[in-house]
Amino acid sequence: CLEKSSCKPLQVEIKATLTSTPSGQALLDRDRVIEDMRHKLQTKEKEVENLFQRNSYLTGEVRYLTDVVQHLNQKLAELEADQQEAREKIRSLLNRRTPAVPPDKTTPKPAVDPSQLRKVSRLTRELNISNKQLRSTAHQALADIKNQLGQFYDTVGKLAQVEQEATKETEELRSLYRKEVVERKSLYNKLLELQGNIRVFCRCRKSLASSCLEKTDDQEVVVIQKGNRKKFQFDKVYSPSSTQEDVFTGTLPVITSCVDGYNVCILAYGQTGSGKTYTMMGSKENPGVNIRSISMLEIYNDTLNDLLTKSPSASLDIRVQGKAVSVPGLTQVQVQTETDILSVMEMGEKNRKIASTKMNIQSSRSHLMVALEVEGSDEVSGLTSRGTLTLCDLAGSERISKTEAEGQRLVEAAAINKSLTALGQVFGALKCNALHIPFRNSKLTHLLQPCLSGDAKVN
Repeated sequence: CLEKSSCKPLQVEIKATLTSTPSGQALLDRDRVIEDMRHKLQTKEKEVENLFQRNSYLTGEVRYLTDVVQHLNQKLAELEADQQEAREKIRSLLNRRTPAVPPDKTTPKPAVDPSQLRKVSRLTRELNISNKQLRSTAHQALADIKNQLGQFYDTVGKLAQVEQEATKETEELRSLYRKEVVERKSLYNKLLELQGNIRVFCRCRKSLASSCLEKTDDQEVVVIQKGNRKKFQFDKVYSPSSTQEDVFTGTLPVITSCVDGYNVCILAYGQTGSGKTYTMMGSKENPGVNIRSISMLEIYNDTLNDLLTKSPSASLDIRVQGKAVSVPGLTQVQVQTETDILSVMEMGEKNRKIASTKMNIQSSRSHLMVALEVEGSDEVSGLTSRGTLTLCDLAGSERISKTEAEGQRLVEAAAINKSLTALGQVFGALKCNALHIPFRNSKLTHLLQPCLSGDAKVN
């Protein structure tokens, strides 16, 4: 906390006018352009799908008409076979006629039965008529099929052209979408930089002496002590009546940056008993920031301990590779459901060092750090990003005169205050844009180096 007389960060003034800056409006315009391109892309995909359905329908029609032609050709062949059979019968009957005999006085008998001839003649006429009708029907059907096939091929050609144009337009939309996504990330990062890469929120805890505290607005709080009024300004002030949901909502912008590929750190700082662990961890009924958003470790007496292993007493070391800081051997647990997260958090909480002091019955004697590796993938553009969300519940700063710590508690308090002092030195150097930032003065600041440098965001 800094007094108003000594700390009026430029970031707060910029934040007050942020809604009217070109960057904020440009970001909204970019979001609308991205949404419009996504809608156009979905429309083109629906058109292509409809054309494919039309193609399938016409293919089925051609298959049906082909079957009809085959059936008609088969029937025509059967009729021609019947006609040929009738002609053979006529020829056979004519061959069986009785040879002519010399005329005599008796009445000549017909060589062929007249009724049989009439029957064969009638059958022949019917076959000829049916043959003509069948040929006419077949020619008409073939003409219709050729016409429909021509229309089908024209439609297929148009479909191919439309598909090619749609594919080209889709690729153009994807390219524009990728550019807009990159531009949105850049604008969003600039927006957060205007607000401040390092932002300080103040959450006031409920107290019996409620008259000693006044919340004038969302960025200012007045502390009244022995008649003296002191004003303090922050990026955001939460009243004693604020809920866990309110605090979590305030962290959402920086969590979005984590998905965009930036390192993000959320620190809970304050004196012992001020409610840091409640804000970060919460309860089963009212969870805190950690559970809503996993490896867990604690820094106890400037020593790293893995909280997710069966032997938490085993100490760990910090390894630096370029700008990356890692802890070899630190357990990483894959979680998929809320139940998995709760069980992992419960295990880490059980292994954490706590003790009773005069100021707090359950005082955290170590700094708790939860690291969440986030990998984002855009299904449309195919772009991927990786970021780390670090959630840190710092041990409370202690005044030995008030806590009356002795023995091991005194050693713990000295280690806690030393690391918090180193953290304050780092923030002071960052504020002054110093050439050298003393990250290696403690294990705490050494681990937080990736989260406090570059484009990282801190709350």
